[in-house]
Amino acid sequence: MATFVSSFSLTNPSSLQLSHTQHHHHHHPSALASAPSDSDFESPRIVSDKNRINADKYNVSIEQAEKLWTASVQQEGNNAGVPFMDSKSKNYFVDDLSSVKISRTGGLGMELLELAGGREDGIGITIVQAVTAGGNAEKAGIIAGDSIAAVSVYETTTSAASGGIGVEEETKKRVTGCECRDFDSTIDALVNFPGEDNDNLYLDLKRIRRWPKVQVKVEYPPSQCAEGVDNVKMIELFAGENLKRALQNRGIILDDPGNVKCDYCGSNGCYVSISKGKSILSPMGLTEEKLFQSNPTCRISCRTTVGYNMQEGDLSLRVNLKQWKK
Repeated sequence: MATFVSSFSLTNPSSLQLSHTQHHHHHHPSALASAPSDSDFESPRIVSDKNRINADKYNVSIEQAEKLWTASVQQEGNNAGVPFMDSKSKNYFVDDLSSVKISRTGGLGMELLELAGGREDGIGITIVQAVTAGGNAEKAGIIAGDSIAAVSVYETTTSAASGGIGVEEETKKRVTGCECRDFDSTIDALVNFPGEDNDNLYLDLKRIRRWPKVQVKVEYPPSQCAEGVDNVKMIELFAGENLKRALQNRGIILDDPGNVKCDYCGSNGCYVSISKGKSILSPMGLTEEKLFQSNPTCRISCRTTVGYNMQEGDLSLRVNLKQWKK
């Protein structure tokens, strides 16, 4: 992705309080998590189990958000040339909160801040600077630092039913996008687009969050290390990374002569043994369970996700298992 923010004309930050006396305003941001470019990630899995982490744990402050927000532009595909909100740092990601319902009764209760703007095409960066305590934005779960991507309303019309008996209702959705828009364009989407008769708005929010990390202790077989060389290496992985590719990206050599080749990746060094942190890995599939029935500490690294469900923690493992017997 090419950086788009460098072409912005930065102006003095503007802000507007969407107060309890302004009944027409709405907020709506959308977000998509972009994995650090030097690693292979799986999308966070939405499941209900005891290991699921509340992603709000990784929210950042408004001060951090102001420094991290940028805009990138899609280079290929149907959206080529379209800017989208992005993070300046690979240690943070942009998350997606869709269709957040917020009441307009009494005002939205949020304040907006323009970080970049002043362009004739209306492109810019506008975020939520603050929310009113007890206000509609806070009740809806919107926080300072969120960005607005879209505003939607639902409108219902009634008409006589066919046959002349009763009435029929039809609900239609109207939506306007305001991702990577300047202050005035965002306000227009919030104030003018919804109209006077809609009591609720539905917002798509973009939210910057810190990537959870996993501290990993990797042990090599002593037989593969030169005399006097420590066989332990400490590395740091991001939650969501594929274990095998993440190890290789950090310089871990997976080479296990004499071991069977993995049916999935064809490597003889794919199997690893976990001594700590098994709970922060993705669950075993049926193939793994059968393969390692007599040795449940082992995993197929090319089929394993680190930091399952965005968990942080510590992980200890051994690589090149056949060489430990030498």
